[in-house]
Order: sequence, then C-alpha cells, then structure tokens
Amino acid sequence: MNLKGKTMRTVGTTDTDWANLAKVLQSNAAAEGMLAPLLNNGKQERQRWQAVLNDWLLMWAQDPSQMEDEGIVPPSADIIQLACQLARDLRDAGVPGPQRVAATGEGGIVFVRQTTPLLSTLEVGADGSIELAVFRDSHLVSRQRLR
Repeated sequence: MNLKGKTMRTVGTTDTDWANLAKVLQSNAAAEGMLAPLLNNGKQERQRWQAVLNDWLLMWAQDPSQMEDEGIVPPSADIIQLACQLARDLRDAGVPGPQRVAATGEGGIVFVRQTTPLLSTLEVGADGSIELAVFRDSHLVSRQRLR
C-alpha cells in the first residue's frame, strides 16, 4: 500500500519511535521492510502488531456489531480493512507497535503509542484518511495527514 500524503501542520518535534512513519508509508518502505534492521526488538514489535490484528481488528471485522452503542458510529468494513492493511504494512516495516487500539466512536480506528513524555496517535478516519498526531506533555506538537 503506497499512501501518499501531505503535512498538514508541524509545530515541533515528533515521537522518535514513529518519526519516520510518514516516510515509511509514503515511500512504500513498509513493503520493503526498510526499518526492520534498525530495531533492536523487531520480533516483539512484530508480535505487538500481530496482536492488534488478531485480538482487535480481525475480531471487529467478523462482528462489527460488538462496537455498536447508542450514539457511537462503528467503523465500516472498509475502514477496518484499511486499518488491517496499515497494521500489516507497519508490522512488515518493523515500525514499533501501538500499546492501544480503539474505535473512535465516529467510524474510525485509532492506534496509540506512548513513549513518555510523548503520546502518538495514528488515526484511520471514517473517510479513509490517515493522520498522525504527536503530543508532548498533553500539547500537540505535530500533526500530519498521511492520506
């Protein structure tokens, strides 16, 4: 998957773990595994992405109704599929995995990674957009639209 995108807003430094995320996705480096040799703990991170796929995304794909609640819009099958492909691409590139994954409540899915004092979110929007946001001590320091 080659996700072309533009920087929407950059206000400061980015999460060093996910700093090259835009570059990986835009250059299709995920398919080539360009980051894998750079990671000390590649096997554990690969397993983290695989757990996201197995324990959450694929389960949601089989039964999206489990996310339904009053006032909550669950992700569509297409958005779940896009999030699965994104997770596979990042896993295969050796990108560190998220610590959390959740439905946004607005039809999207968000991956979250925290490396104190930074918190990074990678959101697949209900419209198929993909956005990376980085917060330092609860203040937005970077936002990039990747797709």
